[in-house]
Amino acid sequence: MIRKSNKNLLNWIYEYIIDFTDEKDVSGLTWTSTHDEALKFLHSIPQKERVQRYGFYSSHSIFFLVDSLDEIIEVLKNGFISQRTCNIIYNWNLEVGRENWDMIDIKAMSLQEGMEWNSTKQTYVSNPLNRLEQLGLVECVNPEVKRGKLYRLTEKGEEIFGDI
Repeated sequence: MIRKSNKNLLNWIYEYIIDFTDEKDVSGLTWTSTHDEALKFLHSIPQKERVQRYGFYSSHSIFFLVDSLDEIIEVLKNGFISQRTCNIIYNWNLEVGRENWDMIDIKAMSLQEGMEWNSTKQTYVSNPLNRLEQLGLVECVNPEVKRGKLYRLTEKGEEIFGDI
């Protein structure tokens, strides 16, 4: 991940995006290119092509690599992208057969972040289910029953858990 204002942007482009010293390169960048020229080149590439061809994504004030789970988690935690954007990047990666991280990891991390458990060991099923219900991820279908309650996923729960 690199900030768009970082003066080492040209080095980052050379290291992760393109080898502009290659004779087949058409970027127009050289070692004497300015920071503004480097930004102009990166912004000239459509977002989907950035992901599928070059392996990076642009968000607000940063560029980051899309094949690194660590970078994806970092930009999610810092609020540079949403889980929805993460899903779009994931699908673009799939379209071109790029090695991809697992969306289940992202969904689990998002769930874990939102759930802030009060204890490290939950021994009863009802405690986590109550917490999931509070978060709007599940709903009880027979609340009048004292034992043997049944739960189903809400729409929000379906989005997070999918088919697992």
